[in-house]
Amino acid sequence: MNIARRTFFSVVFAAACLTMVHAEDAAKALAGTWKTDGGDGIDATWTFDGNKLKAVVNGNEYKAEFTVDEKAKPNATMDVTITESPEGDGGKKVGKAIYKLDGTKLTICVAMPGNERPNEFSTIDEVQYKFELKKQ
Repeated sequence: MNIARRTFFSVVFAAACLTMVHAEDAAKALAGTWKTDGGDGIDATWTFDGNKLKAVVNGNEYKAEFTVDEKAKPNATMDVTITESPEGDGGKKVGKAIYKLDGTKLTICVAMPGNERPNEFSTIDEVQYKFELKKQ
């Protein structure tokens, strides 16, 4: 293998490792339990553990796996792959989301599976939902 090719593969490998470290750091920052204050009519608790998520929204429990890209612009992104839902239709449906983390405040806007990733933090019934959560 020539030097140029070896250098190229080394750079690609280093970039891949750095991306994995950033994703792990983001998952660590999200770790724990986050709750809404119920003021907007949504009673929600989101618990992040590693790459697992348990969300209870107005009494309905969802289990999922998630990945994040904190470097995405203009907002960090999250893909939430639902594994269990009250409707029984988890089946690996993906909700695309954007999020921002500011200390003990986490704002997430997640699209219903099958819809495009939100481009702003707002609720549009049956399309996307905004959650303003505080660290517990």
